[in-house]
Amino acid sequence: MARKMMRSIALGLLFGTALGFGQNEDSSNASLLTVDTLSSVASNKETPFLAAVAAPTDHKAIQNKQNLFFALDEGQIMRGAYNSGATYTAINRTWQERMTLHLANDMTYQDRMHFILSFECQLSFSFLPYNSVPATLTPQFNFYPNDVEINYSFGQLDKPWMKLAVGYFPFKYNPDAKDLGEYLMRSNAYPSFIVNDFEFPMTRELGLHISGNSAWLFDQSIDKINWDILLTSETHAYSWPTQDWTLTAVASNSLLNCLDIGGGVSFQRLLSVDESKTSPEKAGYPNMYYGEGGKTDTQYISFKATKLMGRASINPQRFIPEFKIPFWPLFGETPIFGKEDLKVYGEVAVLGLKNYVAYGPDSVIVDSATNAKAWLPASKIPINNYARFYDSLADRMPYMIGIDLPTHPLLSYGIIPFLLTKWLRDETGDDIRPLSYVLLIPALASGFASHYLGWDLGLDEFSLECEWASQRFPNSNQKVITFGTATGPMPIPVPDTRSNFGITPMQVKYALYFKKSFKDNRFALSGLVGRDHMKPSENAPPVDQQTDDFLQTKNQWWWMLRFSAQF
Repeated sequence: MARKMMRSIALGLLFGTALGFGQNEDSSNASLLTVDTLSSVASNKETPFLAAVAAPTDHKAIQNKQNLFFALDEGQIMRGAYNSGATYTAINRTWQERMTLHLANDMTYQDRMHFILSFECQLSFSFLPYNSVPATLTPQFNFYPNDVEINYSFGQLDKPWMKLAVGYFPFKYNPDAKDLGEYLMRSNAYPSFIVNDFEFPMTRELGLHISGNSAWLFDQSIDKINWDILLTSETHAYSWPTQDWTLTAVASNSLLNCLDIGGGVSFQRLLSVDESKTSPEKAGYPNMYYGEGGKTDTQYISFKATKLMGRASINPQRFIPEFKIPFWPLFGETPIFGKEDLKVYGEVAVLGLKNYVAYGPDSVIVDSATNAKAWLPASKIPINNYARFYDSLADRMPYMIGIDLPTHPLLSYGIIPFLLTKWLRDETGDDIRPLSYVLLIPALASGFASHYLGWDLGLDEFSLECEWASQRFPNSNQKVITFGTATGPMPIPVPDTRSNFGITPMQVKYALYFKKSFKDNRFALSGLVGRDHMKPSENAPPVDQQTDDFLQTKNQWWWMLRFSAQF
């Protein structure tokens, strides 16, 4: 079935390409190098600069545009917990360093077809050295593709009604999410866990991507509709990469550039390449459980899942007139609120619609008063009873809410840091309030810098995101990367042993993100302070790697700074 579907997709792609070659009337200005903005050309959120190579006068010639991106990340885990198997070890003041080099090339044919080829090289260091694992004692270079795809536009070049892409490409559906969120793609259902990565609030997908919007129908300033359909292969290293095929659909509607509502569904592993791996069924396996019929009703948990997502944002700046506060030496000459300031956004997801309810192996107990079924004591269940984790939909529903904070220097460097550093001291016990005093310098000098030097010291982005997610079981992918076990990866959660090591996990995560660009956006300084789902760099085999969140308790947090340049 999968082969027939892929054959049909390939034929459809060839037909669409042949159809587009006949639309030469839209390519008369090919020598002008009018190329659509590439939203997924880099693994960072910055929009890349593409240096154009002089195009031949022949409109059928291939045109090239290149992008070079460099980033250096430096930060520190102030407090964390290293998880190896069922044990947790406190690790504090751990330095984090990472360098990323990215090279992209966009080749265009007749303005409609793009072949994007981009690669990344990343230098990282293992946060824990193992004498028995030499790779953890030396710098680690990783070279991998970031975006290798062919995409084609249908309709008018400036307002295509559909785009079709095939290959390996970054994908992001929530334009507001800076660190948390993006649950539909950055998660797993069975077992349930969430992942994120600093400066990469998206995923890389392998397969087919069809997208479109309403720009060719009506005025986008009034109503804008976007939609995406993806058929992708499960190749993520953090989950069970069996190359099963997942079907995902996402849509959003933006009204008056003020209210943005979106939703999506993902049928994870809908088309199985190997059913014995996707849905293992063998007596005695940990994913086996008894249904309502007891021993006569043996059932199995599968990696297959249906995930749902909903998101929304509201931007009040659409209806707030732009205003400046007089007395430029203090308030500067820029508006007190930027165009995205005070935007509130959120996202919620269901990681697996199906509940797996485990009963005892004997006859089901019935409460005569309520006529309700009940479980037998866990001690009488001769199998792994972790299946009970999937009996509640609420435990598989993460929530994220965020706000774009004011970026005016007096607020973003002065008042807000003072309030946040005080809160951080109360939350973690670490006092970094002296930093807020240092930031008063650019806050108070921003007016003079703007008036006399023409410097805009205001931030480009400044946001605070918070997440709530159940901590009934660890946010761990241990059961899907432990390939050395007799049963192989299993769609079951990890037993919770955190209390044995004095860990009381917090259900709330947070991330404070900022970014400032300068020199025509070619250079940028960005950073994050938070307690999110980060995992430190490790160059160890999967069996020795961190599987649970590194930051869990109230006093655990980290910070990271990035300096980046692009040409």
